[in-house]
Amino acid sequence: MNLESNTDKSREWRALDHIETGIRHEYSEKWLAAAEEYRQVFDLNPAGWVARYSANNNLAYVLVQLGDYEQAAEYCRAAIAIKPERYNAHKNLGLALQGLGYWNAAARSFIEATLLCPTNGRAWQHLEHLLLARPHLVEQDPELGLLVTQTHQVLKRNDFLQPPIEPSPMFRQMGIPGEH
Repeated sequence: MNLESNTDKSREWRALDHIETGIRHEYSEKWLAAAEEYRQVFDLNPAGWVARYSANNNLAYVLVQLGDYEQAAEYCRAAIAIKPERYNAHKNLGLALQGLGYWNAAARSFIEATLLCPTNGRAWQHLEHLLLARPHLVEQDPELGLLVTQTHQVLKRNDFLQPPIEPSPMFRQMGIPGEH
């Protein structure tokens, strides 16, 4: 029996337990408690990508809820570095960048998330919300306007456009200052 392997497995399971507990705290909107659970995962230094990605991505989401957008963006980028093909960290990066006022970069992150997982409408709906608040964004950046149009066509062609998602602790619109 390989003791080191059992230790690694135990560390991995403990990390996943912290993630599950953090998610339960998120549903109750206990953001600080959730953040603490996700930070404990880093102390365990799990080998598997699932725990490392989830800890970074979920902590980023919690930090967005707490208004710490800069740190949230860092954790999103760490999650993306671990598994770039997963859409959720791209969506959360869009939320963090939006909170920092980086409208174009936020829109592009929402588009990337949408294209990675077109069946999940949250990123697209965040983009729509952003564009409603900042309608001149696509006029000021024609390349972004083209990306929005092309992404909309992909969603429509594949019947992936969805009605708005009901508000819940896991999906809340952020206040976006309008243009003036």
